[in-house]
Amino acid sequence: MGTRKGAVSDIAQGALLGLYESYLSALDAVTSQLLDSTDDDSFTDIVRQLALATRSDACQIYLYHRDPSLLCNAQLLCGWCATPALDKAFDHLKAFSLLEVPEMNDALQVGMIFVRNGEDLPPSIHLLLKTHHLAGLVAVPLLVSGELEGFLLFSGKRERQAWHSVELRVLSAVANDLAMALTQRKAQRASIANQRRLEALVGVSDDMVFEFDARNVIVNTWSSHPAIPSHELTGKTLQEALPAEMASSCLRTASKLFKNGNSETVRFSVPLLAGYTYFIARLYVVPAADGGSHNIVAQVRDVTHLMQEEAAQKTLLETLSLLEEAIIDLSPAGALLKTTLPWAKFRAIEADAIEADYGYALTHFVPQEDRDKLQAAIDMLADGDLTTQSVRFRMPRPGNEGTWIEAKLLAHRSPEGEIIGVRGVLRDITTAYQHERHITQLALYDALTQLPNRILLDDHLHQALIRARRNNLKVALGFIDLDHFKQINDTFGHSAGDSVLVNLGRQLRSVLRDIDTLARWGGDEFVALIPDLPNLVPLRNIAERLREIARAGVFIDGLETKSTISIGFAVFPDDAEDEESLMSAADSTMFYAKSIGRNNVQFYSDVVHLRAASREQVALQARLSNAIEHDKLEVYFQPIINAQTGQVTEVEALTRWHDGQTGWINPQVFIPIAERLGLIRELGEQVMKQAFGVLQQWRRLGLHQRMAINVSRAQLFSPEFSSRLQTLLISHGLKPQDIEIEITESVALTDYSQQMVHLKALSQAGFKIAIDDFGTGYSSLSQLHEMPVDILKIDNSFTSRLHTEEGRRIVLAIVQMAQALCLEIVVEGVEKSTTASFLQGLGVKKLQGHYFSPPISASECYTLLVNGVSVSS
Repeated sequence: MGTRKGAVSDIAQGALLGLYESYLSALDAVTSQLLDSTDDDSFTDIVRQLALATRSDACQIYLYHRDPSLLCNAQLLCGWCATPALDKAFDHLKAFSLLEVPEMNDALQVGMIFVRNGEDLPPSIHLLLKTHHLAGLVAVPLLVSGELEGFLLFSGKRERQAWHSVELRVLSAVANDLAMALTQRKAQRASIANQRRLEALVGVSDDMVFEFDARNVIVNTWSSHPAIPSHELTGKTLQEALPAEMASSCLRTASKLFKNGNSETVRFSVPLLAGYTYFIARLYVVPAADGGSHNIVAQVRDVTHLMQEEAAQKTLLETLSLLEEAIIDLSPAGALLKTTLPWAKFRAIEADAIEADYGYALTHFVPQEDRDKLQAAIDMLADGDLTTQSVRFRMPRPGNEGTWIEAKLLAHRSPEGEIIGVRGVLRDITTAYQHERHITQLALYDALTQLPNRILLDDHLHQALIRARRNNLKVALGFIDLDHFKQINDTFGHSAGDSVLVNLGRQLRSVLRDIDTLARWGGDEFVALIPDLPNLVPLRNIAERLREIARAGVFIDGLETKSTISIGFAVFPDDAEDEESLMSAADSTMFYAKSIGRNNVQFYSDVVHLRAASREQVALQARLSNAIEHDKLEVYFQPIINAQTGQVTEVEALTRWHDGQTGWINPQVFIPIAERLGLIRELGEQVMKQAFGVLQQWRRLGLHQRMAINVSRAQLFSPEFSSRLQTLLISHGLKPQDIEIEITESVALTDYSQQMVHLKALSQAGFKIAIDDFGTGYSSLSQLHEMPVDILKIDNSFTSRLHTEEGRRIVLAIVQMAQALCLEIVVEGVEKSTTASFLQGLGVKKLQGHYFSPPISASECYTLLVNGVSVSS
């Protein structure tokens, strides 16, 4: 037994000795090469030798940069890979941030060698190593005076435990020599650069410099003008050496200087080369040893290009004055320094009165209510928080409500990077603003009663709940139904019924507070939102006043008719914890009020049996959580059709859930539940995996249509969403150009500045961005213009109203706006051939809806992708 142990020990010692010899040989070769040369080719050969010595498949030298402004502080100097494929793969790591690998960064910064297997590294690096059958990597720091200058990176098939401490110690020694060589290389390059800069300063000058004596003879020449070579000047008089105009100007000035002994500047022009050349000359008296005047040094500068630039600038200013936009220069504090002629039009003043406005703050010229937002925009630019900013404000004009201005502001920096002012372009957007307000009025207010509609109510309710949670207040929501409205319509006609609804809306609104909202829900239903309640004492008084005011009576064709209403109230947070459940509770309570005889007010908290319905909601939530956890949701596909050809241009991936107890569940029910449960990201992940798998199969079958996926707010704002999305694409052999990201308009407007960062990153990666359900939010023209959006999808709530004149006007306005912004348009909810024909007439090229196809399975959708659909009416 002892003999066997000894033999093993001898073998181990022999292997270790061989390892020493191999590494010492490599160390000797590397050291010799570093002594001979430190050019880039030498470093490339060194990493090849090190890779061979360590049996690595790849070896690179990275330089480390401490500049915090650099996104990638590790940059490749040189490298060697065993195969061309591996070399190409490492192109993705030419530059990266060490902060992406925190453990590696921490180890290298303190001078420790970093050794890890692939599975212990970030997913992107692990995937690269795994793809090329590499087990892990080793990073060796290159330190100079204790500071990290770079590192050696080895990648190979050896796992972490296979690296012997002997190897690591030898690599540390190699790293020390490399670090010194890098320092020498850096110093050599800096020296060469400094030498070249010095030569440029001393040997090359834009100025013509020469010296002449009291006899007007040129005695020294340091640099010359291209048209007057220096070798032709020395030893000649000014009259002989220089053009007549230059010589006479120098002589006149020299005559004064020889008498007074100072310096003087003179301007002149000379007909040289192709046209006149303009000069500024500075002449200095050079004192003699006894203090008297002796010679004169002339420094002559060609300012022709400056004169030309000044003329071009003058022409540009004259051209800018012809435009309708005003160009302004502001101080960092926002004072007006300079502007162009259109400013006079905005201010309704004469052009010669513009300069009288200089020195005043820009906010001085706008109404009080617009000043804070304008000054805030200027301050953010002046403080360096933003580079550009867009803001809207009014400028008062006599006889009207004022001119609406859109200002595009830009921080103006000096060559050194210091913010020295703000520049901007002011544009009159009054017509566009009024058009936008008209669209908003049509989209957010009921056309009959002029009360807020469901969309605006949803926003007011959302804001009310935010305030209630922050300030520990209550919010009441009441559904109001007009009793026996059908009888009024049947007896007096729809016109009379409309008159009753309008009058009832006015009456109900009159008993509410200014902060309350009364919205028309649809038909004969209204909704009252009572926010900011410290307690419920005022609520019951308001509810009873609502019921009483409805009985005031309305005259129809000379006959007085008295209406009654049924009201159901629910309260946050007593009866519900979010918008959806609060609406559901109030709606259920209203129907209960109608069922017990109408003309009464009921409160959810008083109706015990309504609470039982909540228990079913809890059970449904539990089943949904289980379905998401076990990947039981399905993905269906709804095609988007070319309106002219019937070909499918893209498909939208939609999630569906078949509950084992109640059957198919509407997405409008289970998706909000998933959001409340915090499972929306997991749900979105499942949809992407299934959808990408289907798209991968379609690509293999030769289909090229793009796929649209819906992205929730939680997904979009997740830090890892973009990288996770692209990892899934890579694993399915897909590209960003294959995918269209759909976000709702409300998500696009949530935390606007933050979502802009995410959307721009996705757009730059190659994804198409679509705004879904457009028209249901509050996006302005300027926001749409700034967002990296490619497609607008018009919400089906507008499509369903195309049979009305109001609905057609809204859709026409949205289509025209999208066309003006050069955005693609997709209209959702197309149910009839007449709808499709009308939209084609508006120039809409892409349609989606049940008229063409409902959401269908992947196999059914494949047939449509191949054959298209009929678009004939």
